[in-house]
Amino acid sequence: MTAVRAKDNSRAGPRGELRGIQVTERDVEILQFINSFGFCEMPQLEVRFGWKKPRNYQIVKRLINAGLLVHEKIFNGRHGIYRVTTKGAGYTDLPALNRINLNNYNHLLAITGVYLHLRKKYPNAEYYSERELIQESAIGKSGHMPDGILYLPDGGEKDQKIAIEVELRSKAKARLASIIKWYTSQFDFAEVWYFCPERLANAIKVKLSENHKKFIKVFSLREITS
Repeated sequence: MTAVRAKDNSRAGPRGELRGIQVTERDVEILQFINSFGFCEMPQLEVRFGWKKPRNYQIVKRLINAGLLVHEKIFNGRHGIYRVTTKGAGYTDLPALNRINLNNYNHLLAITGVYLHLRKKYPNAEYYSERELIQESAIGKSGHMPDGILYLPDGGEKDQKIAIEVELRSKAKARLASIIKWYTSQFDFAEVWYFCPERLANAIKVKLSENHKKFIKVFSLREITS
């Protein structure tokens, strides 16, 4: 679980010496964050852990040299990405992501950006990434899989369960209607939050009925990056 608050690392892999370095709790936290989303860029690591140059590259270089992390340049003119190795995944709850889907590349980075926004805004909440949902939950086997789930403390005994959706491209009207219909049958969700480019966010708002607007909230990605 990628917790917005402090995470229970009890299920993580072995600690101790590796290739002459001491694997610290912070190292494990870095590996877990990266592997929860599959991969990420340096600016996202800087936001998550409060790094600045040159310390940021010293930290990841140490993990790369230890065989726990790899750096890959996917597109010219853009940041490279970091992902854990099979050995690095042994310190996390998930298997390593061994294949980068270029069709889903920007979408996955946007999801990580939304998580970082939610982590800052709701420091006492908890967040499950899609990779964690696939690993730990039956959601998606017979229905739709959210891009993430946020648990917001509501002051009572039970947290509010919020489905997180990140859309960068317009879905067919029938497909969007099908997803919304699925959510209306999932009574454990308090709300669904969509994060989209501004034009798409406005288009989705127009398609929602008045009843749906009480349950489905739509936010512009510009709001969380400005």
